Amino acid sequence: MRKLLQGISLLMLVLTVLLPLLYLFDVVSESTMKTSILTVTALWFVITPLWVRREGEAATGHP
Repeated sequence: MRKLLQGISLLMLVLTVLLPLLYLFDVVSESTMKTSILTVTALWFVITPLWVRREGEAATGHP
């Protein structure tokens, strides 16, 4: 489960960088880019603490 969450978190970071580049080369519109970046950022903030917390629990042995 932790690896899946890390993969999704990494994908969100990649999309955060990729979307402005797609806008730069006129692949997506400005409104699409803004909406997508807002969504991707929100998902990253929700998902990342889940695997970071699991990592801390595994290291300390406490839930």
